Amino acid sequence: MRRLREQFPNELVVIGIHSAKFPSEHLTANIREAVLRHDIRHPVANDAGFQIWSQYAVRGWPTIVLIDPEGYYVGSQSGEIQAEALEPTIKTMIEQAEQKGVLDRRPLELQPEMVVEPARPLSYPSKLLATSDGRLFVADTGHHRILELQLTEDGTAGEIRRVFGSGAAGLKDGPPSEAAFRGPHGLALEGETLYVADTDNHAIRAIDLGSGRVRTVAGTGQKAHGRFTLGPPTSIPLRSPWDLYAEGGVVFIAMAGSHQIWVLLNEEQLGPFAGSGYEALVDGARSKAGFNQPSGLAAGGAFLFVADAEASAIRAIVLDPEAPVDAQVRTLVGEGLFDFGDVDGTGPEVRLQHPTGIAYADGAVFIADSYNHKIKRLNPSTGSVATLIGSGMTGHADGLFDTAQLFEPEGVSPMGRLLYIADTNNHLVRVADLEVRTLRILVLRGLDRLHQASVEERASIRLEPVTLGRGNVTLTLDIPLPPGYKLNPQAPRTLREAPDGEVRTFGPVEAPSIDLHLDSDRTVVLDLTLYPCQEQDERLCLIHDARLIVPVHVVADGPTDGRIQYRPSLGHM
Repeated sequence: MRRLREQFPNELVVIGIHSAKFPSEHLTANIREAVLRHDIRHPVANDAGFQIWSQYAVRGWPTIVLIDPEGYYVGSQSGEIQAEALEPTIKTMIEQAEQKGVLDRRPLELQPEMVVEPARPLSYPSKLLATSDGRLFVADTGHHRILELQLTEDGTAGEIRRVFGSGAAGLKDGPPSEAAFRGPHGLALEGETLYVADTDNHAIRAIDLGSGRVRTVAGTGQKAHGRFTLGPPTSIPLRSPWDLYAEGGVVFIAMAGSHQIWVLLNEEQLGPFAGSGYEALVDGARSKAGFNQPSGLAAGGAFLFVADAEASAIRAIVLDPEAPVDAQVRTLVGEGLFDFGDVDGTGPEVRLQHPTGIAYADGAVFIADSYNHKIKRLNPSTGSVATLIGSGMTGHADGLFDTAQLFEPEGVSPMGRLLYIADTNNHLVRVADLEVRTLRILVLRGLDRLHQASVEERASIRLEPVTLGRGNVTLTLDIPLPPGYKLNPQAPRTLREAPDGEVRTFGPVEAPSIDLHLDSDRTVVLDLTLYPCQEQDERLCLIHDARLIVPVHVVADGPTDGRIQYRPSLGHM
């Protein structure tokens, strides 16, 4: 759709119709989060009652329907479609509409909602990886970057040490501040190489944690179509790699788009490991097994566990080379594409709803049961599943496991008695204490190490004029925050005169000021960065970047100190 919109920007209008399969997807609030998360730039209607679906006789996802400028149905096609396949039909429709004089090329004033979303330290974090030496890597998916945190001794807070990725979506190798990702998800550590499933780039990236440099090790940056072809890993197109597991020079890849598990060997060989490529819940030999948008990987014992999201299933691939061929892939939980729900139990009676994250520790498989807003625990030996964390209600409430709230968690990673959770739609990392059975928000420290928004991205706000004297003067900003917010004491506010003045850092109780030399009237441009947090829970913080435009009137006997007020608008959490 993106490619077609770019090719026909003045002729083609794209409207998404969301006819949900899962109950969680019927809710408009959840659809809104998905639209924002995936940067969908066209309008989306919630067809919760399948009315539009029925009117157009749709039979499967996805389906493309073409309508001409006069509102008449032209045709439809189901299944995944390449842009090239639709181009001739659209060109013909445009020619016919021009001949009839019914084509209106005036642009539609549609504004994506993302531009008014408040800035946050994290944006839709999807996957994370805790290490035995106290590091936590987070795929900050919505910000197109990877964060490296150093956890405190008790594991309840993390200091941001490094940021990999400029924050601008793209496919670019190089040092941390210049490299670019696009919607990264899964993470896997092999020695001091961090592998990244760069999902929206359809690529596998590698970060050298010694130098911080990013390189591409598999994928071309283009979505794969058709059958797999041999060649160097960087010459083979991939389809939506979603998660990774690495060990001993082997990187397993959950290739959600092709319903397969792939493998990268020593960064030299790449190809399918399990799955026929057909979307189905089929066990048996690896080459004939069927998967359903596999989205999470973990290994334990002699198995590679798979969160098979679209079938709401947990699968196990036997890694023992001596295992019988017809028992290489097994289903531990799940019955089929349309068997889902929220039921604990054993074997066939268990129901999950679109699980996307999985982890293994101490003989147990932890499951991010995303659409049920829960974390569940599976005993792979018995097939029994029980809810571990979450009431099933969306929210970000801390506390005891039974009453705590999550919102579509996608990633889980254990470290000792703690379990770290990517609470995706809450834009948070949560930490669960498995011994005392409590959940809390992971406190982020070192927020000032996050990349600042570029000058072009900052909101420009014109303030009231101020009168000052000639010569050396001081301009001070009073910044009253909206009710319910306070400044984070661990992230000082910064102020500088744009574009390249000295950055001044101020504590949370100080009013920031800047020294100026004035000879005549001029406009002063100030770049301001704040880290406001909710008063009730200072772990829920925003990043506020603004460019302030201050008209200054200079008089001979004017004051040498001036104050001006700036009231930041923080949107909503």
